[in-house]
Amino acid sequence: MNCDAARDRLLTSDDPARSDADVAGHLAGCPSCQALAAELASLEGSVRALPLPSSVLARRDAFLANLAPVGPRPIRVRHIAAAFAALAASVVIAVAAVAVLRPTHPDTPVVAQADPSVVEDLVEWNLKLSEADEPADCEKLVHDRLPDFEAAVASAPLSVEDRALAEQLLAQGRKFGSTGDAVDEAEAFHLLADTLLVKLDTSAADPDRSVTLAKMYTQVVDRGVDRNLERAERQALRAEKQARVQELRKAKKKQAARAAAIAERISEPAREHMRGTKARPKVSGKLPK
Repeated sequence: MNCDAARDRLLTSDDPARSDADVAGHLAGCPSCQALAAELASLEGSVRALPLPSSVLARRDAFLANLAPVGPRPIRVRHIAAAFAALAASVVIAVAAVAVLRPTHPDTPVVAQADPSVVEDLVEWNLKLSEADEPADCEKLVHDRLPDFEAAVASAPLSVEDRALAEQLLAQGRKFGSTGDAVDEAEAFHLLADTLLVKLDTSAADPDRSVTLAKMYTQVVDRGVDRNLERAERQALRAEKQARVQELRKAKKKQAARAAAIAERISEPAREHMRGTKARPKVSGKLPK
């Protein structure tokens, strides 16, 4: 499935958060479509959270009251309930459309953005798991931090897309805690870097958010992708993994080109974090993990 087909499915889906198998398979390898799916799911959640106007509720109750003398007709009641569910959804969508299209005035209250610090902490945790030299160090990091992170994700006021990313990082951290495959980890961090680039591109108008995302992107590329590629290339890899390393090297070049283009659209403080990665000594001596 290509991007156009996946986006058509997402835009016509009753629930963008629950994709069919074909779309889910495409989303697993396409950060751009992942971002669209998260944005649609966020919009769907916001629309459903809007309260119905009291006039609609009053008319619904009055209509149902007038139906009472007709007598019990279970099958019709279900149909009527379904009709009113559709009506309620239509009203909610109309209210949301008015809210989205209405010009913003100076006295319009601004909705606070969710604090993404839990996502930053999860990224750092994933990096430390990957950098741990011994399996016992990984196990300790998982044992000590995983319960706290799970509780933080469950309670934090995260946006839909940040929550999806946090859940992905939790799952990835559990996997890193049980395996130490350099190629797998390099590929996982490359996909994470792709996701962060998409978020950075869509947050270009928010300087503070851009700085945070640029920092995370640089750390993920330097400590997650590059370090694990160095580890992998020092190991005796099978032909299949050697091919994956070469493909990842090519993908990294394309990603770097996208990052350079995005850097031109973000604030100067954020751009500073995109200008190359920090120098880090080559992996030598005993291979970690």
